Amino acid sequence: MIVNTELKSDSHSVECCGICHRKIEQGAAIYHEVFHIEVICPHCYSLNSEEDIELIANMFLAFGGYFGMLRDPHFPVNEMLKCFLNEIQANKGAMPSECLKIKLLHLALLHGVTPKEFSLLDNDLLKYMYRF
Repeated sequence: MIVNTELKSDSHSVECCGICHRKIEQGAAIYHEVFHIEVICPHCYSLNSEEDIELIANMFLAFGGYFGMLRDPHFPVNEMLKCFLNEIQANKGAMPSECLKIKLLHLALLHGVTPKEFSLLDNDLLKYMYRF
């Protein structure tokens, strides 16, 4: 849950966003769950719903990394989709679909795809998956 939408800046400490790892220079949101507190930059806060922030924070807590860590301007989204489809083909039947979907969502987050964008991609992937 988002508990505060302003971070008082302290000249002695530099905060980094818990989602994208950008340095936060002014205003931020503080995400707090039972054992997990993250500071979220204004960009990530405005880009994602509270549910998506919770999902992203939990994914990175569980699996590591940060949003856009693997983003590469020379690696377009259609190439990433091909990698996703190859992953689906390689794991078809070997891994439960829920596990594969979690793994793919984490990979998408690392490449800078938001959960909302992933859900749109996921619908297309599911349609394509039934063609195998």
